[in-house]
Amino acid sequence: MKHQKVILLSKKIYNDRYVDMWFENNLSDVPEPGQFIHIFTGASFIRRPFSIAEFTKEQFRILFQIKGCGTRNLADKKIGSGIDIIGPVGNCFPIKKRFNMIYIAAGGVGIAPLLFLASSLIQNNKKFMFFYGAKTRLDLLDFLMPGGDYEKVLCTDDGSSGEKGTVVDVIKKYLKQKKPDVIFSAGPYLMLKGISQLCDRYNVEAYVSLENVMFCGLGVCQGCVINTKTGYKKVCKDGPVFNHRDILWQRKALI
Repeated sequence: MKHQKVILLSKKIYNDRYVDMWFENNLSDVPEPGQFIHIFTGASFIRRPFSIAEFTKEQFRILFQIKGCGTRNLADKKIGSGIDIIGPVGNCFPIKKRFNMIYIAAGGVGIAPLLFLASSLIQNNKKFMFFYGAKTRLDLLDFLMPGGDYEKVLCTDDGSSGEKGTVVDVIKKYLKQKKPDVIFSAGPYLMLKGISQLCDRYNVEAYVSLENVMFCGLGVCQGCVINTKTGYKKVCKDGPVFNHRDILWQRKALI
């Protein structure tokens, strides 16, 4: 892991707020699904973490939502711009041999690291179902999901596309019918907590990717710590992927 400059090859903006970027791949290490890169956006001295959404020998991809000055500044970068990054950073989703049936659960732009994961599962001939939810149909980015032999289950809070309800609501129905060996999930905090509660109830193993605010991204500043059963952990260094049972979840989740 080191400071590098990568070239922006292409970008697309969907619904004025979701940005899909591809960069020239000159990463020093080969990333694994779940890892991220730390980007200097130019809006401030603080870098921003972005999950790697796809990776090939020639290029890699990130997907994000425009929320503030940092993401806006990055979204405004021109094709051919050199972007200063650190990465790949963090751990990855553990794809174990004993996982014969997998559920992927994505909420909103949390789909980013799970796109990379889905592509990896396809390459490794793993059987999985991909659950993906958002607030409305305008927030769904299912057209970015990789092609392959797997079942897609879409849902929206308002019922404007797919099943009506949250990802937690929909997965709860499926868990009553058939339990997977593991659930891999990324998305809003309360969604992840809801997934964790379901997995406790149905005795299913699960790994979640957390999206805490980060500053250094190197485990030095301790600005992204979470409380776990074995003490405080740094999301940037010990994560971002954690076994759901290790986390001491905060706030209320509805399931």
